[in-house]
Amino acid sequence: MLKVMLRSIYGICVATLLLTSGISTAQNYPSKTIRLILPFPAGNNYLIGQFLAEKLTEALGQPTIIESKAGGGGSVAIEMVAKSVPDGYTLLVTSPTLTISPIINSKFKINPLKDLIPIAIVGSIPNIFVVSPSSPVKNFKEFLEFAKLRPGQLTYGTGGIGSSNHFAVELLKITTGIDLLHIPYQSTTAALTNVIGGQIDLIIGGLPASVPLIKSGQLRPIAILTQQRSPLLPDVPTIAELGYPELVVDTWYGVLAPVGTKPEIIEKLHQEIVKITKSSDTKQRFAKAGIDPVNLNMQEFTMFLKNDYEKWLRVKNTAQLKFD
Repeated sequence: MLKVMLRSIYGICVATLLLTSGISTAQNYPSKTIRLILPFPAGNNYLIGQFLAEKLTEALGQPTIIESKAGGGGSVAIEMVAKSVPDGYTLLVTSPTLTISPIINSKFKINPLKDLIPIAIVGSIPNIFVVSPSSPVKNFKEFLEFAKLRPGQLTYGTGGIGSSNHFAVELLKITTGIDLLHIPYQSTTAALTNVIGGQIDLIIGGLPASVPLIKSGQLRPIAILTQQRSPLLPDVPTIAELGYPELVVDTWYGVLAPVGTKPEIIEKLHQEIVKITKSSDTKQRFAKAGIDPVNLNMQEFTMFLKNDYEKWLRVKNTAQLKFD
């Protein structure tokens, strides 16, 4: 009987110690520099990472820095964070690269949906469909009619094979039944340059990069791939109002941590990032940059990632895309 009582007391003490340890960990976190790992050294991912590092440094009272770990179309950074010590000091700031990478890379060494914990979505950038001002098409209806009469002749540029804008155009092709020729580039910027020059016919890319080119007359907007019109281009119709809500595609940016990170730390980071995205300063800065703040709880973010992965997997299988 005494042994049973001692075991029971021991179990209670251990449980209390673990609970106290978890609370202490959350209270003391962070006590050193936090690293935000980025899959790409430039572009919107870098800008959002930089902004988040600034705001988290202010909120948490410890330095938060960004580190770019380019390579493998984003897989190097994703794998690095997934395999890092789960202590809350190495986090991933990523985009649809997270859900597309395992689809296009059969040698991917981890499962991002299982090996990483979603913390929070920071924001999303609308995509816009643009053509050269020398193009004969003026709107989406004209584009579809023009493309259907020229199967396989119109060209579209992307930031590379398997990039998010590659998948967005493949979804466009599947949904509308048109046939377009893919011209991959090293970056979306290079593809945009060739749309302006008329070397290729169209591109789907992030709104912020296109707005100044549209306003200067170097690009012609056809549709924004959103539900609501953008205040940056209020006269440009959305793809939803044109009758294709299934073509709504934006580029989201979120923060994740390695599996095994204490729930108390995940919750603390989630709360701080939500506060940041809801602040008036963030809303003003994001509005100027063409970024939409997004607020999802962690369960919603988890489901969002699952749905995003399944959507792009269907595109790959339907379009019979080959990447290996």
